Formats: sequence, C-alpha cells, structure tokens
Amino acid sequence: MMNMMGEMMGRPRKEFYPSLMEMPPLSAEQRLNLESQARGRINSDIDGISAAEKNLRHAIAGGDIAAADQAAKQIRDSLNQVHSGVTALRALNEGKPPQQIAQSWFKSQMNLATPEQRHGNANGLFGISWFHLITMALLGIFSAGMLIVYVERMRRANALVDRLTRAPAPGLASPAAAPVSPASAATDTKATIASPRASMSGQPSYAESGPNPPEPGSRSTTAKPGGLWKGRLRVCAIYKETPSVKTFRLQDPAGGAIPFTFLPGQFLTYSAEIDGKTVRRSYTIASSAAQTAYVETTIKREDGGVFSEYMHGQIKVGDLLEVLAPSGAFTFTGKESDSVVLIGGGVGITPLMAAVRYLSDIAWPGQIYLVYGAQTTEHFIFRDELEYLQRKMDNLHVAATMVRAAGTSWMGAEGQITSDFLTRSVPDLAKQRVHLCGPPKMMDTLRKVLGEIGVPPEQIKTEAFGPALGAVPPPGMTIVEKRKSETAAPALGPATASIRFAKSDKVAPLPPDKSVLEVAESVGVPIDFSCRAGTCGVCKTHLLEGTVTMEVQEALTDEDKAQGMILACQAKSIGNLVVEA
Repeated sequence: MMNMMGEMMGRPRKEFYPSLMEMPPLSAEQRLNLESQARGRINSDIDGISAAEKNLRHAIAGGDIAAADQAAKQIRDSLNQVHSGVTALRALNEGKPPQQIAQSWFKSQMNLATPEQRHGNANGLFGISWFHLITMALLGIFSAGMLIVYVERMRRANALVDRLTRAPAPGLASPAAAPVSPASAATDTKATIASPRASMSGQPSYAESGPNPPEPGSRSTTAKPGGLWKGRLRVCAIYKETPSVKTFRLQDPAGGAIPFTFLPGQFLTYSAEIDGKTVRRSYTIASSAAQTAYVETTIKREDGGVFSEYMHGQIKVGDLLEVLAPSGAFTFTGKESDSVVLIGGGVGITPLMAAVRYLSDIAWPGQIYLVYGAQTTEHFIFRDELEYLQRKMDNLHVAATMVRAAGTSWMGAEGQITSDFLTRSVPDLAKQRVHLCGPPKMMDTLRKVLGEIGVPPEQIKTEAFGPALGAVPPPGMTIVEKRKSETAAPALGPATASIRFAKSDKVAPLPPDKSVLEVAESVGVPIDFSCRAGTCGVCKTHLLEGTVTMEVQEALTDEDKAQGMILACQAKSIGNLVVEA
C-alpha cells in the first residue's frame, strides 16, 4: 500500500492505475496511513518549493540563466507533487474507493472536466460554457481589429515609399568652421592622451531610447552620454542609522521595479531647488544591486552641507526627488577577483555595504574582508546589520576600530586603522584586491600604508567622501587632444579662443581660466553636473575637436578616454574647441 501511495505522489507508472483499480475497498487504518503519507509528502514538497524559489532569486541576481531555468523546473515539479497529494487527500476525505481516487487523480493530471463541471457547462451552447463562448468572441474581435490596423499601416507605408521614390534626393551640407592653430599645450611635456579617431561628420550619434542595463562585472560601469536615467522617485521610507546619518529608501512612483539598473558601488545624483538655486549632490547607492523594488542612499548630515541639511531637515516620506542615475566606476561585482578587501571610514562605508549586500544576495563564494573605522560606537553605521550578516555569511569577516571607545561597551580595537591592524585583520593583504573609501585625509594615509605593506597601486581602487572631495587635485595636468577639422568656429570678443556646442548650435568665447561647464552655463547650454571636482563623472562630454587640460580625471575610465570623453567641470583650453553638448 505504501509503495502505491508513493507512486500516486510522483509520476505513476503505466501499471499503477490498473493495480489501483483492482484494489478492494480500503479499511479505516489503511485510509489513515495513506492520509499520513500524503501530508508528509506535501510538507516535503513545500520545503522544496521554498528552496527552489531561493535558488531562482540568486540565479536571477547573478545573471545565471541556466540555473534560473533549473530552479523554475524544480518549482514546477514540486507544485505538481503538492497538487497530487492534495488530490489524494480530497479523495480520501470524501470517502471514495480506490477506483475513484485513481480516476480523480488521472483526470486532474489530464485536465479533464469533473461531472460537476460538465453539468455547469451544459448551460452554454453546444456543450460549451458561456464564459468560453464570450472569451472566444472577444478574441475574434481583437484579431480582426489587429488585422485592420496592420492593413492600414501597410497602406500608409507603401504610400510614403512612393512619395520618397518620386522626390529628389536632398544635398548634404557640411558645416563651416574657421582655421585653428595648434594649441600651445600640445608642446607640454606632461602626459598626453590622444583619441584614436575623429568623427567624419564632426558629431557622433547616440541612441535616444535610454541606457542598456549594465552587466555586472563589465568593464564599463557608467552609462554613455545621454544614457543616464533621469526622472522622479518617491521616498517610501526613512531610517535613522546614527544621530547624524539617515537612509532614504526610494521607489518608482508608478510602482514596480526601479526604472534603471546599476552596479554595486555606483551612485545617483539628486537635484533640488534650495533657496531659489538648483543644487545637485551625488550619493552612493547603498542597497543591493540585486534588489529591484527600491534603491537606498545613506546620507550624513554635514555641517554647512546645503543638500544634506535639506535631506535631513525637509524631506519626508511621500516626497518626490529628482534623480539622475547611475554613475561611477568604484564597483565590485565578484567577477573582478576571487576575494576582496573593503576598507572604509565614516559614511564611506556606503559603497562597501552595497557590495557586501549584493555579494550576499548572489551567494558569492569568495572571501570578503571589511575593515571599518569610526569615531565612536554611536557612529558605527550599519553595525546591527553587519553583525547579522557576519553570522549568516561564513565568508564575511568584519574588523572594526573606534577612535574613541572609552566609557562604552565596545570590546574591539581602538584607534585609527593602522598597518598592524590591517595585517592582523586580512591574511596575505599584499595579494588582495583592495577597495578604499573615506575622507580624503584618511585615503591619503591608507594609500601610503598599503604601499608600505606591499599592495601594488593597480590593486587599490579608491573613492573619496566628505566635504573636501576633490579640493586638492593630484599634481600636474592631463592633456586630451581631439584631431581638428580644417576649419573651426571663430573666436569672439576679447577671449583668445572660442567653443562651439554642436548639439545646442551655440558659439561662445572661451577664456583660458574658465572650464567648459562654466562657459556652457553662461550661455544656457545644459550639461548635467554634480560634484564639480572631477570625481563623479556626471558632466562627461564628448570632445569633438580641440585640446583640453584637466587637473582631475578620476571619473574617466579607460574606455571613456579612448572615446574622447572629457569632464566639462575640469576641461580648460587656450585653443578653439567643439564639444557635443
């Protein structure tokens, strides 16, 4: 009997139904045994559904389509097993003999109508229910309508083709430009980055339909010009992390998934009218890139920080915020190396936390070492969650130190992050990939410490946080040159050079001490920006002709440089320029 029940819970063999049909009526004890077996099988398969659902989430987050397909099959098989058990329980509960139990199960698998369903369908026409008749009629009407629309569209298309073939081909005009002498900066002995090609038409074309979702682990971690998503998101929750830090959770006002994809470590840019002025500020996305229902930014209230004061003091749940996203190259998806060391200070933990959350969501097997420093335990951001994740993840190792821990229950390390603290917290540190994020002073110190330990510079990825962001540019300038055409826009007024904005069709004087962004603002040419310090990358612009110098270019990737991209907030020149804006 138990063997027969096992067959009924799974895919029955061909000989199962004849054997069940020939069985004598079941005794009360046999029915109880069958019911117990059915319930046990149902509970087991429900657990299987939960496990398969978890595997499906991880597979989707990690982009593993084969694993996602396998998990979906597991869910479907487990659902079939649960349905078979429920069918058996229903038959047993109704006191049916073995023959009727077999018939009920067979009909449920074959999607055959029960006598009650057939009786209900008798009220229709020709044995078909009114519901099915109405549905088929609506489908027929819809199909006819679509056919009419298709025929009309083809008629219009043919008419348009006829008109075009009869019309004369228009001529192509090439823009005129004045001759430009080579910029004196080209003779500078400093590093020169030359673009490999020049646009034959003077202006490249970009898709206007928005960005393609970035693939985790790809080399290009920022969207192309014009490819950033821009719109409004609604604040659905605000969480207090520390006395001076809050997390703002945002959702699409229309519901559903957030309208852009991003990589762990990228940021978004807020824009708001504050005291009659448009203020923009970039903040790292702290939530997991595998989470599509919302996006979070964790913001510290800075003394004198106009935008952070606005967010902490005025923004409430339900408000709409203008957002530009995503941007940034300070990313880690797990494909870059087999392990990673994340070092952060203060609110600089946010991009590191985004990586930890994402790696947890996709069940990344590599080793994760998080080294964090804060002023006091009261300022330890995400402390509770990190303690939970460390218990949950065998591959997550957290080492934290507090500058001032006296008078608290803190049992960990005290003081700054030092060379000794790093080597004790991370094995084989010199061989590890390191992501470093925090205030500029801390970053400068730790870069030197890591170099003394033996970590190669190319293995250290950095991103600066804090009010001093970009205040002290690295020594020297980078020169970017774009091959000029035979003619360019004439200089205007007392300026030694001019700049032409190709998209906006505007020409303006270009003083040597003004950046491309500053000149664009003065003539009303829209170029998005955020930090104005060369680190966020929001103001990336395509240089079509000319030569520029940039003091800071942290936000430009190798691919950006190869394509002739410049940072409008940093780019200056003593020669004529043509940019895409």
